[in-house]
Amino acid sequence: MGIKKLMAQAAAGLVAGLPLAAPPLGAPVATTDARASAVRDRAPRAALPAEGRLRNPWPAEWEKEFQERRNAILQAQCRLNKAQGLGGRTYFENEKRAYGYLMAHLLAGDRETALKELQREDAQADAWHRHTRGIDYYACFTLKHQVRKYFLFGDLLEPAYKQRMFEGAKLWTEQDPLRRPHYAFVASGPGWGPDAKNSWVDVRTTENLFLMRVTSVYLMAEETGNEATRRLYKNTLLTYARTLYRVGMGEWDSENYHGHSIPPLLNLYDFAKDPEVKAAAKACLDYVTAIGAVKYYRGAFNGPTRRDYNHPQPFGGSAARMLWVYFGDTPRMNLDFEADEVHVLTSSYRPPAAVVHLARKDFPRPAEIFASKPHYSASTTGDLKSPPEHLETHYFGRTFQMGSLAGGSSTGKSDVNGFKILVADERSGALAIQAIPGPDPEYVGSAKYTEGKVAGPNRVAQNRDVALWLVEGGEAPWVWVLPESLQVESRQGVTFLRADRTWLALHPLNLSLPAVNEALTKKLVGSGAKSEWEAHQVLSAQGRGGKYCGIAVEIGEAPAYADYHAFQRAVLGRSRTDASGLAEGVAQHTAANGRAIKIRFGAAPAASEVWRDGRRHDWEEHGRHLFRSADSGAEILLQAWLGGKLNVRAGGKQFTCEVDGQGMATFRYE
Repeated sequence: MGIKKLMAQAAAGLVAGLPLAAPPLGAPVATTDARASAVRDRAPRAALPAEGRLRNPWPAEWEKEFQERRNAILQAQCRLNKAQGLGGRTYFENEKRAYGYLMAHLLAGDRETALKELQREDAQADAWHRHTRGIDYYACFTLKHQVRKYFLFGDLLEPAYKQRMFEGAKLWTEQDPLRRPHYAFVASGPGWGPDAKNSWVDVRTTENLFLMRVTSVYLMAEETGNEATRRLYKNTLLTYARTLYRVGMGEWDSENYHGHSIPPLLNLYDFAKDPEVKAAAKACLDYVTAIGAVKYYRGAFNGPTRRDYNHPQPFGGSAARMLWVYFGDTPRMNLDFEADEVHVLTSSYRPPAAVVHLARKDFPRPAEIFASKPHYSASTTGDLKSPPEHLETHYFGRTFQMGSLAGGSSTGKSDVNGFKILVADERSGALAIQAIPGPDPEYVGSAKYTEGKVAGPNRVAQNRDVALWLVEGGEAPWVWVLPESLQVESRQGVTFLRADRTWLALHPLNLSLPAVNEALTKKLVGSGAKSEWEAHQVLSAQGRGGKYCGIAVEIGEAPAYADYHAFQRAVLGRSRTDASGLAEGVAQHTAANGRAIKIRFGAAPAASEVWRDGRRHDWEEHGRHLFRSADSGAEILLQAWLGGKLNVRAGGKQFTCEVDGQGMATFRYE
């Protein structure tokens, strides 16, 4: 069902017989059951209002679109997830979906049932949580929902239950719960519960879980008057904001987890009382949405990415799904929910206008940016000393995006995607074209912690809409995964891909010609149960031996080429690939438009030599910025490494946020 039709039906109250659009926060909540008088007479209290300087102004039309998406999402979530029984899913962190959908029901669905389910006794109330009055304040994915349940919907809860939540939180934060010895501890080992980790709170350190933990502990310490713990966690939060604006996110651009970092920051923005913490929350949200806006495109999310979990696009993973709620700009509605959407839908936070324009690509295109990325734990440990670990090039065409890392996709038990392309599609918004020098299309985004899925060390050189990708291992297999709607055609040793308004040419280097592989396609798509890769196809190619093999990619669109056939003729007539030095790791390609790229494979990514149109690329200079435009005077994003300031310019708007050495944030709009 198209997004406009679904939104119209939601507004008319026609979606699966559900109520009319969700009432605004603070409006009376209607029920028809006399037993639900508590629900009828009370309503969710609004988040603490942010003062003017902490509100990003939005035009009325954007807010109207947002509210339409809000209503359609709530209606769909209530239709697809019945409230009855959801509250019984409380073992460890199973609330991470159940509680999100139950809060959606409080707004637009089966309110009475949802309220009861949200107050059901936890499955491990005695075994793990008796020290917090039976309330689960352990698992990070549960914590983010408990916070919004308490602060936003607390006035709907039974007074005795809400008091238990308060008392449990007070006991939980009387001292730092992290690594506080737990009575359920048995022995260190596998598993993340207190029985194995001996802590009063989840010890996991991935960035999204770190944010869920530190924001939740802070808010509950502030609420219950545990000042020592509050001050401790305030320092942690301000340190995080300071670090974020100097070296970026360690869990950068994860298509699977980026969206999960948003809800805990929304909790902090909505419910923190300390103005310095509230400002830091806004600064972090502005940053997370801004860097997400770079790779968001019409409902899809481009690479490169850290913690890439091999999703198709659009709406593949939490990044695209959560950012879509803010950015829209796609003909489709997402129905594959994260269950975190209720946080966005009930928060007063909106991204800066310049960030929305960035996401919608409202800036002069074509354009290119250079970016640098930190090591994984940099932002959560406050590391300002380590240099950038990854060096990225990202190009924005009029109908596509192409991004790459100098180091390509990581090998071994790792998770880094080093190359991805999104192309505009009239029906779907955008589609992904993904590839890997490896044998398995199910791992086309990254190895996802599995040996043997990336054939060997690989390097990428990119010059705007042209790229060269080499792998060390001349007999390496390659796979490409793309929607079956893309036409595949081979002519004169070149494989052409034809999308709606974007056209690709793949030139093999010491590699067989990429062609459709029916067996791998069947393996990926599967049969019987619906596959997330439904309606996709797999191309494969095989290295011919020696030390290196690879591929040159060039992309065409109007007005440079009148149509696909003009692009094809130009490629066959003018493109040139030189693999004469490939045995030494040297290759070069000149595209039909005259753009040239050359690479000499290096032992480390920054040791690779790259020439763009004959000019050697300076990796040291590249690494001096988290973001900068390749063309001087045309800055879209500008952030110096260790600079402490992010500037975004798009759609005639400019936004600047600066965080000083103490974590104090200031904002400027132009």
